[in-house]
Amino acid sequence: MIPTFRILLHLSAALALGACSSIHHADFATTGASHQFQTDANRAALVQALAAADHASVGGFKDVADKQRYNAATERAVAAWLSLSDEAARRNGLEVRSAEGSYRVNASWPENLLFDELIPAHTIKGKELKRHIIRDGVGATFVAHWKYSKDRKTTEPFLTKAGYAVPVTATIEFRHEADGVSRATLVLHDPRVQETVRLFGHEHPLAADLSAFGEFLLAQKAALMPGIKAMLQSGKYMDKLGILAFERPAKDRIPVIFVHGLMSRPATWVNVVNELDNDPIIQRNYQIYFFRYPTGVPVTYSATRFREQIRVLHDQLEQGGNRQLGHHMVLVGHSMGGLVSKMQILESGDRLWIDIFGSRPEKLGLSQEDTRELRQYLEFNPNPYVDRVIFVSTPHRGSELAVGTIGAIGRYLISLPVHVLGNTFDFLKGDAPQNPVLRNLIEHGVPNSIDNFSPKSRFVQWSTSLPMRPGLRVHSIIGNKDGRALTDPKCSDGVVPYTSAHLNGVESELVVHSDHGAHETPEAQAEIRRILRLHLLSL
Repeated sequence: MIPTFRILLHLSAALALGACSSIHHADFATTGASHQFQTDANRAALVQALAAADHASVGGFKDVADKQRYNAATERAVAAWLSLSDEAARRNGLEVRSAEGSYRVNASWPENLLFDELIPAHTIKGKELKRHIIRDGVGATFVAHWKYSKDRKTTEPFLTKAGYAVPVTATIEFRHEADGVSRATLVLHDPRVQETVRLFGHEHPLAADLSAFGEFLLAQKAALMPGIKAMLQSGKYMDKLGILAFERPAKDRIPVIFVHGLMSRPATWVNVVNELDNDPIIQRNYQIYFFRYPTGVPVTYSATRFREQIRVLHDQLEQGGNRQLGHHMVLVGHSMGGLVSKMQILESGDRLWIDIFGSRPEKLGLSQEDTRELRQYLEFNPNPYVDRVIFVSTPHRGSELAVGTIGAIGRYLISLPVHVLGNTFDFLKGDAPQNPVLRNLIEHGVPNSIDNFSPKSRFVQWSTSLPMRPGLRVHSIIGNKDGRALTDPKCSDGVVPYTSAHLNGVESELVVHSDHGAHETPEAQAEIRRILRLHLLSL
């Protein structure tokens, strides 16, 4: 989004912290009577909860009260089960006995699910999402949370500092053995892809809370990147640049990557993702990712880093056995995020060298190091792993808000990181480049993101003329704030005019009655869902 003077002076963001409690492996003393007392208490609690769930399930949940008692008892049983077992014991099973009975507990969960704690969904409060999506049914709903650590980050490149967090629903089925020990089978289900569960010989709706995990992540303030500060002081937030995921990359799902716009962050997509989580077809076939970047840097810089991150994601998918679907990624870009996405599908040739420097690199007298550093920003081919792109409120031909007083204020306030173009310009030492071509570029200033929005900028001029990858599927979603005729020169979302957002030759174009936040409208969210389903058919 292009900032106005009012936004730059007054806009601040605050996240509502949801109060939550979690169920995790308890930290007890390893020796002494207190440890044994606590262990015995947890065993008794587990037996009591299993007995209550067992009793409530006898009637087959014909009575609503029985279902509620079963769900509550299952939640308590999961808490006690986790307190008694480490990861190995959870996989191998455990047996518990008390005066109320004996149970042999075996558990299973999806292969891709990682968790340190299970947080009861009803304990997570939040106000960030427009709609809290809950499905009534059988089972106890949780948020499965796998925590961040530096060691884990080395093997999980898309792990955020909030860790991984996904919705799960727990059920327990019972079978009574001849030896008097009852078998309890505890299963953690993914309610995004599973709508029903078969228990005790009958099919039942599976309970789900599909929004609690989003509220949980939004409450992890330390893990989020601020939108305005990251634009104005991009150098302080370069460590947050990268692709992010809710969970470990799956080997059987297509990546769809959401890219936020100027002065924004991945949280701008939370309501879109919340609605997509309610579509089992989408969830079974797609995995959602985000590309996060500080938005004051030039679009070409962000696009270059994005290209590198897509390569890392593709390599991770191949290593995990996803050798086919990783070649059919979908990008969804809002505002400037659309331009960052667009640069993944363009063919540059030597056009940028000539436009910026007036000649090919070999004729500029650049050193090999300078040429190598600049080439990553000025030469690129269409990304072979991207099949489809959805542009939302994207200023392909710029916006007049980047020109004049507002643009001047933005340019004045933005502080670019000194290393934004790598080692080519040794700003840290304060040395001016010896090469006159590079010195001239420095003297005129490295263009920032607001410069890139000007309709007269070189970036806009060449990005609208470079060819896209042949066979690529492209879609546009465009806001029309005042409901004007599309032929009206004033037709706009308030930031980007229709004439700038419109692209000829796209597979589809949807115009919604909206301001610049078109992705927040139900019509746009339904369109994204339609396009993703269409993408499945095309494969």
